[in-house]
Amino acid sequence: MDSITCYGGVDQIGGNKVLLNLSDSSIFLDFGLNFGEEGRFFEEFLQPRTTSKLHDLLKLNLLPRLDGIYRKDALQPEGLETLEKQASKSLWKNDIQSYEDAKSNEEWTPDAVFISHAHLDHCGYLPYLGDIPIVSSSETKTLMESFEEIANLNGFDGDLSKIQRRSIGELSSRAYFPSEPKIKTEEEGKREMIELDDGEAAPTGNVTLEAIEVGHSIPGALSALIESKDKQVVYTGDLRFHGRKETKIAEQFEGLRPDAMLCEGTRIDEEEPDDEEEVERKLVDAFSDTDGLAMIGFAWKDLDRYETVKRASQEVGRIPVFDPRLAYLKARLDQSIYEEGAKAFVERTDSMLYSAGDYTRCKHKCGEIPVSEWSNSEDVKDTKHLDKGVTAVDIRENPDRYVLQLDYYRFKNLVDLDPPKGSKYIRAQSEPFNEEMELSEERLINWLKHFGINEKKNHRPIQIHASGHACGTEIQEMIDRIRPKKLIPIHTENPDAFENEHGEVIHPQKGKTIGF
Repeated sequence: MDSITCYGGVDQIGGNKVLLNLSDSSIFLDFGLNFGEEGRFFEEFLQPRTTSKLHDLLKLNLLPRLDGIYRKDALQPEGLETLEKQASKSLWKNDIQSYEDAKSNEEWTPDAVFISHAHLDHCGYLPYLGDIPIVSSSETKTLMESFEEIANLNGFDGDLSKIQRRSIGELSSRAYFPSEPKIKTEEEGKREMIELDDGEAAPTGNVTLEAIEVGHSIPGALSALIESKDKQVVYTGDLRFHGRKETKIAEQFEGLRPDAMLCEGTRIDEEEPDDEEEVERKLVDAFSDTDGLAMIGFAWKDLDRYETVKRASQEVGRIPVFDPRLAYLKARLDQSIYEEGAKAFVERTDSMLYSAGDYTRCKHKCGEIPVSEWSNSEDVKDTKHLDKGVTAVDIRENPDRYVLQLDYYRFKNLVDLDPPKGSKYIRAQSEPFNEEMELSEERLINWLKHFGINEKKNHRPIQIHASGHACGTEIQEMIDRIRPKKLIPIHTENPDAFENEHGEVIHPQKGKTIGF
């Protein structure tokens, strides 16, 4: 039966995991984590156990219990069954068939996983899937590779574009307990990736998936049109119409009348569209009115916001200085912030000496060359940031010359920066929306208060932001132009706010199948 089953993104924002069965082909539309769901059980110092994380997530019903999708070595370390006397064997037992076993038994497995974009609430649980072909944009592939290298992902979480097999091995003869079993990581292999850019299509099983480029707060975001001989399904992913990337999905699919449309609705209850150009105008005013150092916090993956901050900084005659992670991401996309009139911030680390030797464990803070290309034998080392970047010493000497990207988790640098009176901190990202973020907000304000920042705002951050999501009026106009027969709201807390004059609105239930 042609059907859609939502295993995430139901009555909540994020965590999309949608299984589409069409013409005897099966495609997962995203496979993301939900921060709110994980937050019901975990917090900063209470996290899933790294080596058995999939087991923990399944036990807590944070992932669907489906045969034929999960990698075997994440369900149970390979080789465990060969150990005769191993007390933990019973604790690893589960009734789920792995992707590899289902394949070898010629039983059901998905034909592909479509990753709409590289935010973790859409791709964060991808590492636990078997080597199912991944369909994404080339930019999303590059982003996932970059996350693996610089985003501090531990264990299986780091296997977004690669797979490192975990199996039982013996400790070396030099270990304290030689010949005792231990889980070891084998050489990595790359996942099968199918790269599609705007307007390109690829066969997937018995269907064709066409990619449609859309604007969002991260590069490479896609919507998708999945077609069989007699059915069409549109998946919007996350999108907006007010960013620097033009979103033309409504024009491209006007009057399409797809059999089903899975539509995001993060801001379905908001009527006013956001405007990235308005953010730029407000930043120009804020930077102009700053006597000391202007600081701004936003996600390092948001290259639209990078462009906005860079342009606003240059308009007021300040040098824009960005997080080295953002500089690294730009370099991976064959772009250099230095060629665009910006610079990278050089953080002190390790021995705290600004010595090149301090950056061998965090190479992206040192230069632009991809971490994977560093080689001692070939003497390939990159110190561009140390040579051309901006240090805290530079900023302290002339704070009114700079705009510095500084997110909350990099506030330790304030100790070195010691911003003078009149300095400002602007938050160009979402305000806190859960209890954990509220606690972080209290700490953020403590930092600002200690250093006398934003005195006129009672040391609260100045909020200047435009969302990565379309508002309700924009979403409704898109729906009215595409005219789906069945409209399925996802990635929203307000599914009842959706309207569909040309068909029905189906409120999905988690794990419940919707038939065509």
